[in-house]
Amino acid sequence: MKHYCIACFFLVLVAGGRSWGSVPSGTSSPLRTDFQETLWRYAASAGSNPSFLSGMECGRISYLQAEGSYGSGKQVNYDQSDSRLGGLVSIESYWRLNSRLVLGGAMAYGTEKGKHMSGSAFLHPEETPFDIVEMDDSGAGTKRHEWYMLRGEAGYLLTPRLSWGGQLEYRTENYAKFKDLRHQNSLMNLHLSTGFSYELFSGWQVGLSYGYLRNVETVGFGIYGTTDRQYTSLISFGGFYGRSEVFGESGYTSNTTPLFTQTHEVAFQGQYHRGDLHWFQEVFIRKTSGRFGSGSSTSITYSTHTGNEVGYRAKLTWQQSRLFQAMELGIALKSLENRENSYKESTDGLGVSQIVYYGSNEVMSRDQLRAWLAYQLLSGGKESRSDWSAKVRLDYRSRSVTVSQYPFFRKQSLHVMGLWLQGARNWYKGRQVWTASAGLGLQGGWGCMKEDGQYASVSEDQQRPAERADLLVEEYDYQTAVRLVPYAAVGYEREITSALSGYVRCEVMYARAFTTTMAGKDFVQPVIKVGVKF
Repeated sequence: MKHYCIACFFLVLVAGGRSWGSVPSGTSSPLRTDFQETLWRYAASAGSNPSFLSGMECGRISYLQAEGSYGSGKQVNYDQSDSRLGGLVSIESYWRLNSRLVLGGAMAYGTEKGKHMSGSAFLHPEETPFDIVEMDDSGAGTKRHEWYMLRGEAGYLLTPRLSWGGQLEYRTENYAKFKDLRHQNSLMNLHLSTGFSYELFSGWQVGLSYGYLRNVETVGFGIYGTTDRQYTSLISFGGFYGRSEVFGESGYTSNTTPLFTQTHEVAFQGQYHRGDLHWFQEVFIRKTSGRFGSGSSTSITYSTHTGNEVGYRAKLTWQQSRLFQAMELGIALKSLENRENSYKESTDGLGVSQIVYYGSNEVMSRDQLRAWLAYQLLSGGKESRSDWSAKVRLDYRSRSVTVSQYPFFRKQSLHVMGLWLQGARNWYKGRQVWTASAGLGLQGGWGCMKEDGQYASVSEDQQRPAERADLLVEEYDYQTAVRLVPYAAVGYEREITSALSGYVRCEVMYARAFTTTMAGKDFVQPVIKVGVKF
């Protein structure tokens, strides 16, 4: 991994460092290029096969950017902060080295500190097979999140018809809470993909790719303050429904334990191009498996999870003389099942722990559906930055969860839909560009917050599963509340040399919920970005 980091760092420096000289033939001044617009013009950006990168139409585009943000307001989810401060430094580059080879690389470091946080002990609880939350908010405090990312990729034309590509992305994250009951997390995410594409005949190209994703999040709990108090956590298998656990006893919070997940992906691509029209399509299949525990014979594996995902993505791009259009759509269906192990732990005469497993029970089954449709319109020539742009995006997602704590169960269904509109205008004044952007989002949802029941009749004194009814309402309300999200931004960019430009951009996002029972209905987040393009 150390050698990969060095290679990726060198790749970005080379792609950027070589750009500080004169602008090569066929490459526009940074003032007349836009990184995101270049990606929109690349039809295969919707897919996961890096071999199509060899056909990306770019000379050399790079940026180095620093940004800061501050978010404030009560319209937040249960795992978010109502007062948070964040920063990010990133560099990204694509470079066509020659007619056969395109290289890409990126590095980033981000940090965020949030106040008044309790919520989840995991970094991304929407993706985990279960959650761990405190049984009340009396321990809410400051949390800090840091992350690092490195990515390198290449697309190479092996023959006039056959291309190969590879991509490697490495990401680490640290997450900590600074008030009892404290937790400290470290996450490692490694994503490797490779693929081939072949031109069957003029205008028709097919591809096949494989991807491997390895995700390990280690979480540990501790107390550094008063020790005469009991700290109780909810092991939520879904819908904030599960089992309570006192810290210090055996269980999910007793030791530092890894949540391990690995995913294998196979994808098939097809692309048709004729002149300045490109139509890219991809079908993918993913298989996921994992566990909460190290997997060794002397430590407990608390649960195992398996899942599948299938999906389709497509992107159509069309460049006319002074107008570029792009349409992107996709749909993905994902299922996940979590099974909790039944076990007995003992210690032999030599002091070695022995774990005996008696089977497992299904505690959670979750189905998720995502669908999206986006349309982008850019004015201007093929090689230049747009004079104005417009974008519209429609999103839909649903989640259906069944949690079982025999003989009890809880079901929940959730549907969320959003419509997002955005427009931007650039004014060119010699060696400088002024930019103004505005957008508006509308989001709302519906569903069934909870449906509790029993698989069999129970007595009145039967102990029922533990729950956090307040968090159940808060999370459901946040997801389904009808809200307007206006957005505005202004930017200024100036050419420093023929190969270098500097810019500053100020943005502000405001969210206002109308149908909510939460204490607050607003959230505002200003952002300032400063960077250079080369």
